[in-house]
Amino acid sequence: MDSLSSLSPVREPSVSEVKSELQSVLSSKEFRQSRGLTKLLRYICSRALLDDTEPITEYTIAVDVLGKAADFKDSKDANARVEMHRLRKRLVEFYENEGAGHRIRIAIPTGNYFPQFLVHEETGEPEPMALPSLAEPPDIAVPEPIPDAVHSSSQFAGLLRSRSAKIAAAILAIASFLLAIRVFSHSDGPLDSLWRPVFSSTSPILLCIGNVEGGHHVEPGTAPTGLSVLQYHGLNSQIMLIDDAATLSRFAGLLQAKGKPYRVVSQSETTFADLQNGPAVLIGLSNNYWTERLVGKLRFWLEHREPRQLILRDREHPERSDWMMDYSTPYLNVTRDYALVLRVLDPKTEQMVISAAGISVFGTLAAGEFLTDPEQFRKIEAVAPKGWKKMNFEMVLSTDVIRGKSGHATIIATHFW
Repeated sequence: MDSLSSLSPVREPSVSEVKSELQSVLSSKEFRQSRGLTKLLRYICSRALLDDTEPITEYTIAVDVLGKAADFKDSKDANARVEMHRLRKRLVEFYENEGAGHRIRIAIPTGNYFPQFLVHEETGEPEPMALPSLAEPPDIAVPEPIPDAVHSSSQFAGLLRSRSAKIAAAILAIASFLLAIRVFSHSDGPLDSLWRPVFSSTSPILLCIGNVEGGHHVEPGTAPTGLSVLQYHGLNSQIMLIDDAATLSRFAGLLQAKGKPYRVVSQSETTFADLQNGPAVLIGLSNNYWTERLVGKLRFWLEHREPRQLILRDREHPERSDWMMDYSTPYLNVTRDYALVLRVLDPKTEQMVISAAGISVFGTLAAGEFLTDPEQFRKIEAVAPKGWKKMNFEMVLSTDVIRGKSGHATIIATHFW
């Protein structure tokens, strides 16, 4: 049996080598048969590669991976420890059998939840790979730069400036790789049916993302002249939130995995002609003029109620108003958010459109996961009518929010036509 002592620090594995090794492990017989361990390994490795400042702990694993409530007490529930023990054991079994010849190894030291990425040589002591810093994203080619721009509530406007593009690039690179693994391991399912009308187009797919300027449309290129670079970067049209960037990265990762060309444009710079040129993915709701324009004519639409309340309304049940968010609520006190997801042939542009549109970023993040994760999107099978694959549809999703982090989406209302 190989031991950690056989792993040599002659050199550090590159990020691309680690990604390749992770893909090999996840596609192996040992892991294909265990969805839970696959999810856990993907989670800790992605956190490590992103150099997340929050440590990986029993609590974060329980809440983020195992779906425990925020008041989870590790002293009363050993599930996270048990799953980590199983994961360590399964990795050892993999490297004893199918992965015996691999030079790059993923190891999880006993008593630690943070993985090490090691080089297998004949002799030497193990040394963890130097993880990329968020200030300096991994050396991975990103096909198109993400604009510095973002979400509707101005209270967040100052959160992102010079580091936002670099962080978004890191998120895009890692999420693209991890999403590719999931997409290629789930073919011919409901998710493929969702995207087939979009992928059938020969035109590049437009990824249109909301920004702080969102909610109204301005003519592209109308920024005040004479601004310094610093002033230009501070414009609302150039600011977006990290959660929106993460949602953008999920869609970009899906398109990369399928080999589909795309381009990223903020809602401020998108024109009607852009939307006429090919399929589009709209990210954001109240911060994206083009999403509000489209849903304004559909069954489920967004109402702005002063001073800071946003409500998803149902034309068939105008009496209900509980799908709402008050933007004056402290964000750590938010416990639920809602989102619209849709796939429609836009009658104005005659192009297929998909949207992930949360009332706030929490809903957008959950909607983005729902529309790109094969396991999450499979939920549509429980509510969709026969023949839905060729229909337009609009759905309302809800997501629990725990201390600023959204969970998986639940379908609460649908309309197919």
